[in-house]
Formats: sequence, structure tokens, C-alpha cells
Amino acid sequence: MEEFERHGIGVVQGRDAGARALRSPGLTSDFGGGSPSVLLRDGDDHARVRGVLREIIAELEPFPDSLRADVEAVVAGLGPSFDLVRGFARPVAGLVTSAVLGVALDDVFLDHLEATTANLDVFGGTDRAGQASAFRLSVQLSRAPAGPGGLTALRAAHAAGRLDDDELALNPVVLAHAAYENSLNFLACAGLELATSGPRSVRELVTAICPARYVLRTGPDGPVAISLADGLPFGLGPHACPGSGVALAEGEIALGALAKLLAGGCEVTEVEWKTHPVFHGLAKAVVTVSGNR
Repeated sequence: MEEFERHGIGVVQGRDAGARALRSPGLTSDFGGGSPSVLLRDGDDHARVRGVLREIIAELEPFPDSLRADVEAVVAGLGPSFDLVRGFARPVAGLVTSAVLGVALDDVFLDHLEATTANLDVFGGTDRAGQASAFRLSVQLSRAPAGPGGLTALRAAHAAGRLDDDELALNPVVLAHAAYENSLNFLACAGLELATSGPRSVRELVTAICPARYVLRTGPDGPVAISLADGLPFGLGPHACPGSGVALAEGEIALGALAKLLAGGCEVTEVEWKTHPVFHGLAKAVVTVSGNR
């Protein structure tokens, strides 16, 4: 909260207050900068771009069998000692993001994706490194050959007049970040919970962990950060997460496989946390499966 206060941003906490704020017509995601990002606009333009993105996400509902097999293979390939972030959460989140876009993603791409921020400009332009990474990825995706999937669908929507040039340039990065960052942070944190506290349902874990802790809005009294960590992990209102179904299916598959691996017991060491004010996540946590210490 101190981080928000330093930037003159008010905070809304509590489930009921948060729900009212997320649905309030007096608060907007449009901070007046003319951003083409679906995250930073409202009204008809937001609904139009969101509609295209929702169609892309729906292609992974139900979760494809081939993608399920790839996710389970990541867990099957874990060694006797592994980092929950680099060994488990990152490759799983990368696989799903690649499937969403229909483009193969390498580690350099994922590094830049992790360097971006949800709004690409969370605190009024201070995160220059994040903006540079977002721009680099935008250029890379604009040049990437694409098979069936999200990037091809975005280009088709542009050709049909459903997206303008700027929307086509930026929203592939927004889509990739939404698919990757929250999954990365959730899967690693949930894996830590399984390793230290035992089995829990994915829906319980999503609510308890809530990897995106706040969303930003602005109104007559200035900007506010609305807490999602009070039982609103996927948000509410016009900006509610359109990929919640895919996220839950991804979690069920990946964490179900991980729970089986950890069923005989394990030891967790080298736990390090990220310090971002919006995203709750692990930087590192090493798990050693029992019998391999």
C-alpha cells in the first residue's frame, strides 16, 4: 500500500467494496492516454477488442488433449530436485502462452515477457525497462510467422477491420502477458502450497494466492488500486478475466500432476519472493522430493 500512496493512488480493499468498485460506472480503466491496449480502455472500443481476444481464448476450451500431454510431460520430466519457478511454472505457463498465440516462444521471449507489466505503464511511465520489453515483443510478434492460433486470428481481425494498426501491434503482447504472468506466479505459489501444506483444490488456491493483487482504475477523485486479493481473483465487471476457464484447467492439470509427484513428501529450500506491488509471485523455491535428499 505504501507504493500506491507514494504515487497518489488510493486503495479499495474488501470483497464488497472491491466488487462495487469494479462494477462502478464512475471508475474507468481509460487513463486518457489513448492507449490501444484492451486493459486501458472502456466502452465500445474495449468491448470490440475484448471480443476478438475472447474468441482466441475460447479455442482452448475445452483444454486440448495435446496441450494436456505437454503440460504433464513437464512435470514427468522434473528431476529429484527442481526450482518451482524455472523448472515447473515457467515451462507450463510458456506452453499455454505459446498455444494461445500459435507461435513457438523461446526463453528470450519469456524473459522480456516477464519484464513487462500488466498495464505496461503501471505508475505513469516510470517503468522504462518494462515498456522497452513490451515494444521489443510487439515488433517481434509483428514479424513472426504464425500457424493456427491467436496471432493469426488477430491478423485476420485486423484485415477484417475489427482492429486498427495500433491495436494489432500492442494487444498480442497484452494477450501473451495475461496468459503467461499470472499463470507463472500462480503455479509457482500453488506448487509451494502443495509442497508445504498438502493438497488443496485449485479454486481454493486461486482465491488464496491471487497472483494479480490489484487492478488500477481512475475516477473523479483520481486513481485507485482495487484489491483482488479479498476473494476476487478473476475480477468482476467489464474487465473480468476472459481466460479464467483456461487458467483453472491449466492449474488442475499441472498441479494435479505435481501433487502426485510430491505425495511421498518433499523438502523446500531457497524460497525467494518477488517484490512487485501488483503481482504476487515467487522468484525461486527449490523442491527436493523425498528419497532424493
